[in-house]
Amino acid sequence: PLMVEARKRLEAEKGAMALEPWNTGFAMAGDVTKKLDPYFPFEKSVEQWGRSFAALGINYKGASMKLDLLDRKGKYSNGFCHWPQPAWVKPDGSWQPTVTHFTSLADPAAV
Repeated sequence: PLMVEARKRLEAEKGAMALEPWNTGFAMAGDVTKKLDPYFPFEKSVEQWGRSFAALGINYKGASMKLDLLDRKGKYSNGFCHWPQPAWVKPDGSWQPTVTHFTSLADPAAV
């Protein structure tokens, strides 16, 4: 019943072609993001991300994190995260913090 009602509403708003499997994702794109934006605004995303990890007990212990979050012309179309320098304990017992690179393809104007 919920799916039937959702499909009826999608058809009423976007037309019958929106119900075709290859069009449904496109026709629905952005709706959820727009509705959630007042609760999770883009400008707070890094802070909320860090707070979420902190609530899980994850801490950074001096880590370096390079963030490349916004989509732009010429940027490789793939978000990723990698650690060119893992965290480890040196032979002398001192801590070597990690270096992290995190990218995404966010577009604040998409909302």
